[in-house]
Amino acid sequence: MYYGLVHYPDVDRALIDRIRREYDPTVDLIEPHLTVMFLVPDTVGEQELTVHIESVLEHWEPFPIRLHGFRKSSDHWLLLVLEDGNASVVKLFSDIYTGILAKFRRDDIEFIPHVSLGLFVKRPEQYDFKDPQELEFDEPSCQKAVEEAEALGMDFRCTVDRLHLVKFTDDVSRIVSSQEFLLDATA
Repeated sequence: MYYGLVHYPDVDRALIDRIRREYDPTVDLIEPHLTVMFLVPDTVGEQELTVHIESVLEHWEPFPIRLHGFRKSSDHWLLLVLEDGNASVVKLFSDIYTGILAKFRRDDIEFIPHVSLGLFVKRPEQYDFKDPQELEFDEPSCQKAVEEAEALGMDFRCTVDRLHLVKFTDDVSRIVSSQEFLLDATA
């Protein structure tokens, strides 16, 4: 099993899923989301992980973000990126990867706060979500998706006010459980 930590932005998910439905192999696995922690194995321990996340988040208040603009990642995902709030999400990501999670931080994968719109590789069945590696890029499909996404005028403002610890099966094909954490340093 694996854990991920995500924020589900309060945005027009149906609009985002118009693109994801065609290009994102995870569209039926997980809602549009902003990843705050890459997949970590369950050997870290659920209780220990929960305590760690709670201790990090006790110092965080809700903060605004704006999702606007597109970028392709090094492993050929099309990303809806943050125009505002990027520095806060990067800081939250760094805070999460302290203590018991420090050894799981992947500095070989650039952390770009985003909502994924699609994967653009020639053979998507070879993509490994647990250990992303660059595969052969499908440029024509990506360009088509960018044009479609731009035509939809994706520009969303929302607040990061909660995170979800999501537990996935070993093959990352199904979500087993989810636990919500609120950001509220005043509580």
